[in-house]
Amino acid sequence: MKTIAKEICPPFMARAALRIITRKAPESATTPLVGFFGDYRSFDEALKDCGPDYQSDDILDVTRRNTEKIRASDRAEVWPVLAPFLTSFFLAVSDLGRDTVNVVDFGGALGAHYFHVRRLLPKRYKLRWLVVDLPRTISIGNEVFGNDELSFTDRLDPAVETDIVVASCVFQVLPRPHDTIKQLLSVKAAHFIFPLIPLTEAENDRLTVEYVSPTVASMSIPHWFFSRRTIEASLSPRRRLSTWRHSEYTAPLDGRPCEYFGYHLVSR
Repeated sequence: MKTIAKEICPPFMARAALRIITRKAPESATTPLVGFFGDYRSFDEALKDCGPDYQSDDILDVTRRNTEKIRASDRAEVWPVLAPFLTSFFLAVSDLGRDTVNVVDFGGALGAHYFHVRRLLPKRYKLRWLVVDLPRTISIGNEVFGNDELSFTDRLDPAVETDIVVASCVFQVLPRPHDTIKQLLSVKAAHFIFPLIPLTEAENDRLTVEYVSPTVASMSIPHWFFSRRTIEASLSPRRRLSTWRHSEYTAPLDGRPCEYFGYHLVSR
């Protein structure tokens, strides 16, 4: 797998929309556009409408502050959107039956999932948690958040052997998401946990541009809404252990809420 600098960008925690349309967003808006717009034929076409703020570091600053709060907290706060991931993760740990657990966290930003897991997992368990993300993200990660268990890289060895592969809320912002899914499923691992995938019942995937609220960050980014048919076809090389719906997490598309789903897959 090549360096992922051009393959991945940070997932977003804030979703809002003032209005959603199916054509391209107007160029001369009197108020900032917020939400998901368009139906693009290619990632490059969507990028042209993102403008100079594509991959702005504003969202990375927000992510850093949020991750610092999670690391510093002395309480284990299990938010509803996080609970299915934790359930799947601890089920995987139990199935492995070992005290040392190796994790590849693809698109894991600054390691928030690691800090949630570490607070809840008994100390007798040793984690080797590798986050794969953009170079500018992993630079901060290694400098500020890295420790004996948590490390960061912008390159994933295709021959890596690990126990659990995690990819949360990331496929929708990749140029070639189905290729990435195929690559991740080729990793020699026992469990694959993929939360927060936006699914529709349409026949085909749809590519939009997300305009993030300026109160969160100044940026816009291509964003996929996947057909359930295409995603489940891409996931089919592994056996599906469980599926869940993130009932509290939706994004507005064409005036209707699009729901997010998660998958826990295992080796056949």
